[in-house]
Amino acid sequence: MRRLDDDRLELQHSGGRTTVFFFEVSEPLRRRLGFDTEAALKRLTLENSRLRGAAFLPSGAVSPTSNSVTTQAQPMTLPLLLPAAKPAAEALQTARWAGLIPPAPAAQLPPVTAAQEISVWELVNHYRSDLPTANARYQKRSFRITGVVERMERGIVSRNVRVFLETPDPAVRPVCEWRIDDKMPAFHTSRDGRTLIAENNRSKWQLLEAGQTVTFEVRAAGMEDGLVELKQARLQP
Repeated sequence: MRRLDDDRLELQHSGGRTTVFFFEVSEPLRRRLGFDTEAALKRLTLENSRLRGAAFLPSGAVSPTSNSVTTQAQPMTLPLLLPAAKPAAEALQTARWAGLIPPAPAAQLPPVTAAQEISVWELVNHYRSDLPTANARYQKRSFRITGVVERMERGIVSRNVRVFLETPDPAVRPVCEWRIDDKMPAFHTSRDGRTLIAENNRSKWQLLEAGQTVTFEVRAAGMEDGLVELKQARLQP
């Protein structure tokens, strides 16, 4: 393990080398390696303030400290960073979506495994920057994906519900195909697909709602027409 710069570590393992950000390791390890979490959050907030006023990041925008050669095919909307008082994980996610912290390129990473949890941020950035390499990492492989529900669509005949996850790039949209259990007598969407409701003869209850953070076990089927198709989705508790 060695420190590359103010934000990144390089880990050496049997499969090669992987770059991770200090925010992605435990707080005790950050302290042991001399990483100041509060100072880093303030720096990210200041960087966002410098960029504030621009509606989009330019194509290919990356962190000033990154040596990634990844390019971005589409402009990315720039949300505001959370104040430094917010939890580190939330600030990191916001910084990632703003494009200030790029992911490690898919070419540097091994294929995913069934127990591995992938964020929407990582999946979308890999597919938008290098489709063949992203397919080599994800396609026909099972993994877990965590994201925020944007909306849902129910199949006309089947018991499948397509759950669209919020994305930092509207040109690349992850969609989880979730089959509702046969024990559920009836279900439907409301509020233009923002709420999924189940019901029986006596009551109704909410299954899922836009804005809710969820984790699905999925199997990737690749990307078509801008949709990253994630099949056999199973909602995790």
